[in-house]
Amino acid sequence: MRHRLSIGAVVLVAAALAAGVALAASSAKIAPPANIASAGKIVYCSDISFPPFESYTGSNKPIGSDVDLGNALAALMGVKAVWANTQFDGIIPALQAKKCDAIISGLYDKASRRKVVDFVDYAVLGNSVVVPKGNPKHISGLSGLSGLKVGVQSGTTLRQQLLAENTKLKAAGKAAMTILDFPKDSDAFQQLIAGNLDAYYTVTSTAAYYGKKTGGKTQTAGPQVSAFPFGIATLKSNKPLHAAFVKGFALLRKNGQYLAILKRWGVANAAIK
Repeated sequence: MRHRLSIGAVVLVAAALAAGVALAASSAKIAPPANIASAGKIVYCSDISFPPFESYTGSNKPIGSDVDLGNALAALMGVKAVWANTQFDGIIPALQAKKCDAIISGLYDKASRRKVVDFVDYAVLGNSVVVPKGNPKHISGLSGLSGLKVGVQSGTTLRQQLLAENTKLKAAGKAAMTILDFPKDSDAFQQLIAGNLDAYYTVTSTAAYYGKKTGGKTQTAGPQVSAFPFGIATLKSNKPLHAAFVKGFALLRKNGQYLAILKRWGVANAAIK
């Protein structure tokens, strides 16, 4: 026979839950939206395969500058952060399906994306072509990728840049590059190390991370390409959460925590000026 709570017990449980929510709200420096406060958590969609911004430790714990930033913002709202590992090419649809409350995942703030989500920008990053040590193909930038096999993460702005470069190469009568898509940025890097790619295209900070991690087995080729802002994305219908992030980010910048996070992960040059 199933046990049933008495009316008094139900009232006590409800009161305890309400007290917990009230305690979280009272400890918050930034007032969270009502649904976030009642849940006691904020869920972030993130493709956790993109160091030094987000990756897993050996114990399957998410770490990185984006993770620290998301955790700090949640703490300001008096709630905990929960990280939902989400493949990048489906990350905005996941937000739209309400599988998370926000995206923090090295997501470039672009006009096309602003049509469907709101952004709070928190970094500005450029991109680089990564090649094996010694640059055996003598690549000097995107234009030097003609006829080569180039890896990139699927669903990214970087892939769109490679497609645009192929159009230029063809117009100039040159051979197009062969673009190989990978679901994770780390997968593309592994294929480069294995010798299955001539180059791979990624964010400059990530290129530097992998170069250091492998003891200099890789390097960048040519100058940094473009620069775009990374942003925290929320649904356009979720103005209260967007406003909370705006206030929270401003506070983290003012108290020095924001810059400290970037310095910890070696990406201080990406700080918003």
